[in-house]
This record gives sequence, structure tokens and C-alpha cells, in this order.
Amino acid sequence: MSENKIEINNEEISTKVTKFEEYLDYLGIPSKNIIASLAERENIMQMLPKLIQEIPEEQKHNAEYLSKFVASAIIGLFDSSLNYVWNEVVLSLRKKVVNYGLDVFYDNAGLGTAREQYNNEEDLKGIKDCVLLRTLKNLELISDIVYRKLNHILDMRNQIGASHPNNYSINSFELLGWLKICVEEVIADKPSNNAICINKILENLKKNKSPIDDITLSSIDEALAKIPSTMCGNLLRALFRIFVSADTPLEIKNDALKLSVIVWKYCKDDVKYDLGEKKLQYKNNLQNDSDEYAYKFFEKCGGLSYLSLTEKSLQISHLCDDLITAHNSWDNYYHEPYFAMEIMKYIKKSSDIPETRIFKLLNTFIECRVGREVTYCNGVSPGAKQYYDSLFNMLSEKQVKVVIVELQKHLDGIYNGNSIKAKNALEIIRILKLGEYSDRMNEILDYIIEFANRGLINKVWLCYTNQYIIKCRKMFIL
Repeated sequence: MSENKIEINNEEISTKVTKFEEYLDYLGIPSKNIIASLAERENIMQMLPKLIQEIPEEQKHNAEYLSKFVASAIIGLFDSSLNYVWNEVVLSLRKKVVNYGLDVFYDNAGLGTAREQYNNEEDLKGIKDCVLLRTLKNLELISDIVYRKLNHILDMRNQIGASHPNNYSINSFELLGWLKICVEEVIADKPSNNAICINKILENLKKNKSPIDDITLSSIDEALAKIPSTMCGNLLRALFRIFVSADTPLEIKNDALKLSVIVWKYCKDDVKYDLGEKKLQYKNNLQNDSDEYAYKFFEKCGGLSYLSLTEKSLQISHLCDDLITAHNSWDNYYHEPYFAMEIMKYIKKSSDIPETRIFKLLNTFIECRVGREVTYCNGVSPGAKQYYDSLFNMLSEKQVKVVIVELQKHLDGIYNGNSIKAKNALEIIRILKLGEYSDRMNEILDYIIEFANRGLINKVWLCYTNQYIIKCRKMFIL
């Protein structure tokens, strides 16, 4: 044998194969079409050294299934060889999972209520191969193309490999092609720098015995800014699970929350909404501790607007009740800001307003922003005013129409168009006018402003001759 080359003795191999077939005949069992032809096996033996050399030395030492692949391929049992190389692929993929982080993988594997049963490396044996591939693709640990290739090999292994009865004969070129994909794309593949970075963050978090300082947080922030958003989303899911878990020590929870605030800004919305649904599950399952921790997680990350619509709707409704109570109570100027601020934690854009709470929310804010007929601070809580105005400033055209119709109710008892309440109502209209709406909506707002400038804003809804106001009323008075 010369260096990096195997010399093939065709005569010797042919003799051994013939004897093997003779032995099968001697036993009285089938001997035809059991092993591949000499030419097919020669193709395999000529290409194997080059392919195997691509595998790093440290990975070769424990690649027992590759040894079995070579042995069965040389004998000519190609269907068994396909099984063996696939087993090696699965082991390599499981190592990739361990390197990236088991919790991240299990959280993304779609395990549902069985998630709590998967905790360590041994539990990977309970993950189906198709789920393993799909999850790794979703985590971007393998590309979509590699996923398709491996999925095809898995399908072939199930259909024509030795794992199931079949009559198909695998040829050497098919087997070599599959082996090449498995070696180059999986077995010889090394973890990406991004995967290593995510894994180190999670490992160091669990080992860290002192609080993470600001310098470290800043360094992590810079590193995460260069990592794909999908991987940041995977990290956020892992941090969320660590934070809400009852088994996590308090000091680790605190560090996990600090990291989550940083990771949050690099994640896509779908991840945040998924975690919001997870919090709702905790509430529905009466997992009160996890539910409270989950709320704290979202609050600290500034993500209450990503809670499920059901939960967000209930919270906003209760806070609106509290805000109206504060507005109608003593020292309302001092108590309104807290509830207004809490409501706006759930609303970052117009679409965050639950459809079932549009009327209640807008009526609450209109009442508080129109205020009272007193000269002190023009009847509006100075601390809460910024929150009221921020809501009116983000409304969609549909929601603006609701404000226009509902505003009438709050001006019905006003007989002086130059009163404090009337002026506050005009301020609301002017804030709405800052948005970008259709020409018709702008005409309606301009019409109201025109009446207000004449000291008649309280009369504008009585002018039914104006076609725009009439249409607005018809569309939204249900």
C-alpha cells in the first residue's frame, strides 16, 4: 500500500466473495443479489480513503459506525452500509445539539406538554430523526439545502436501506454520493462561531457565581449584534425558560434577566409572541410562580405588548377600570400616571390594542384627557398627560374614527365651546391630525378644528348637514 492509497487485489477479493456466496449456498439460503458486484465494490474502495481523510482526526477515533460502513461496503452489503452511515450522521447531529445547548434544542423541538421529560443528552435518543433534522434547520444549525439533502438520505434509508424489507439494490455511485454528503455536511462539519458563542453564554450563565457586571453585559451586547436574529431568538427562549424555572437559583435568575433585556432587542416578533403564549399557558395551568416570573420577564424587557391577546385584553380592561376610579377620586393628578403608564406598557403600536377593548380604552383615555372643568393644570393630570397623548398619536385611521364618534359623548354636557374641556378636546383632535390618513379623514379633522376655532367644537356633532361627519357617524355608531 502506498501513502494515502489502497492497492486493490481484485483476484483476492473475488475469491473471498465467491467463497462467501458458496457458504450461503452450503447453508441453503439465497446467495444471488445479496452482495454487490466486484466492480461496484472497487468503486467504493477507490473513493473511501479520500472521503475519510476529510474527517478531522479527533472525530475519526470514535466513529465506530463509519468502521461498520467500510466493512459492510467492502463486503458488498450496501443497504447495511447506508444504515451505518446514517447512524453516524445522527450521532454527529446529536453532538451538534449538545454543543449548541440542549435546552435551546428541546425548547424548539415542538415537544408540547412532554417538554419537561427532556432534560439531558440521554433524552436525545427519544427524538425522532425527522424531528432532529427539522429542529436543527429551524435553529439554523444546518442550512435549508443540507436539510433537504439529509431528509432525502433519511427517506432512502427508510425505503431501501437494511432497516426495512425491500428488493431495491443500491449501487456504488448512490452510496458514495450519500456518504460524501454525510461526511462533508455533517460528520466533518465544525460548530459555527455563532453556535459556540450562544453555548458559551448559556454555560457561563449557569456556572457564574457572581453577578454579571456592566462591562461584561456591554461585551455580550456587541457580540450579539453580529449574530443572526434567529439564533438570538433561540437564546431568548433558553433564557426565558431558565428565568421562570423554579429550580433556577435566584442569582442566576437575575443574570438571566439582565441578559434577556439585551437579547430581546435583537429578536424577531414571532419569538416574543411565542413566549407570550407560553406565559398564558402558565396562567391557564395555574402555574402561578412561573406566571409571575414570566410577567416580570416581559415587563423588564419592555415586552408586555407581546402577551397573548386574551391576557392583554383582560389586563388592559382591569387597568382602565382602575384608571377611571383614580380619575374620579381624590388626588387624581397623582394617581392617574401610574395606571396610564401601566396600560401603555401593553401598547407600543396601534395594532397592540385588542379589538375587544378599543372602545373601552379610547373612552377611558378621552375622559381623562378631556379632564375636569378646573383651571389647575387645565383639568388634566400633568404626569399622565404624556401617556394619553402618546396613545392618540399612534392610532390607526379606524381607531381615529372611533375617537371622533366617542368624543361626542364627553362633550354633550358642555355648553361653552371655549371651556377648558372643549380646549382639551381640541388638543386631542390636533394630536390626531399629526397622523397620516386618507383625504376624507383629514377633511373631517379639519372641519372639527374649524368649529373649535370658532368656539363651537361642542356643536360640531349637531351639524348633520356636513356629509363627512354624517358618514363618520354612520360607519361607527353600531
